[in-house]
Amino acid sequence: MSDAPPALRTDATPRDDRAAQAVRLGGLGAVLAGVVFLGTIAYTFGFLFARGLSTDMLNEPARLLPWVHANTVAYVGLWWIYTLHFFCLLPAPRGLAVIVGADRARIRMATIAGIAGAVVGTIAAQVNAATAPPLAAASVATAPALLPSVWLQSELAGGLGLQLRLLSDLLMAVWLTATGLTLARMAGWRALGLVQLAVSALVVVVYVGKPFDWLDLEPMLGFILALVYLWIGVQLLRQRVNW
Repeated sequence: MSDAPPALRTDATPRDDRAAQAVRLGGLGAVLAGVVFLGTIAYTFGFLFARGLSTDMLNEPARLLPWVHANTVAYVGLWWIYTLHFFCLLPAPRGLAVIVGADRARIRMATIAGIAGAVVGTIAAQVNAATAPPLAAASVATAPALLPSVWLQSELAGGLGLQLRLLSDLLMAVWLTATGLTLARMAGWRALGLVQLAVSALVVVVYVGKPFDWLDLEPMLGFILALVYLWIGVQLLRQRVNW
């Protein structure tokens, strides 16, 4: 069976209606996901940093938790915005699958990986949103002798959230790689396909290096992923116009 990328459809038939809707919804979702993800970054480094948060505090529960207690709504809001971008991204894998060949086994696997990545990312965000407020409250109400146990629990919760975020990124890399290999051979989509492959390689570097603090590229990865989602969305919406 040939593994050549499918030709893009330019004629509409009743049978294409669901595929066209998937492309449109996927495009809108990807654009919104990119915009919201960029908003998450701006919210973090703009609004939260203006309220006293710093990158150094993120790895120091003794400093972070009292700040979270004083800014609970703002901090939890960050994770809800982060969650929203995953909700928006959910239809994008299906929409892109229509372009690269939804019936192919590799693309079906990639679509599942992309959706799973969004779900895992949502769980990661909610772990942080759910655990931070009570731990922050405990950090200012607990006797000093017991504070190390609160800090340890914070590190465990933060570590769990981190590993889930990295797993989400890895699943997204599977989606971007599998679809990128096909897009790189398609006219009009080649540049996006090559960028998806490059971003997938960066995800692997971050995934391997982050737990060991070799390279702290996670903020840059988030910015790049947001731009890639925007690009995917724009391409899907443009294709929808030509359907």
